Amino acid sequence: MKISKAQKDGIIEKLQSYYFDTYHEELGLIGAENMYSFFMKECAPVIYNTALKDAKYVVEQQMASLTEELDVLEKR
Repeated sequence: MKISKAQKDGIIEKLQSYYFDTYHEELGLIGAENMYSFFMKECAPVIYNTALKDAKYVVEQQMASLTEELDVLEKR
């Protein structure tokens, strides 16, 4: 998954902020980058595939609805 450097930097800042708010300890840049890499490797594909599955379901439902509407217009 490709994201811009600005997006990556924003995520790393949020990880550092979250870590500090939760554990009251600083998370260094290397630690935050390692955490980011872990999430991108392990979590991003799961989230992406789930979103793709959800989008596929919506398209299938819309196609079924369109098919029903076209069937109604069919001359008998």
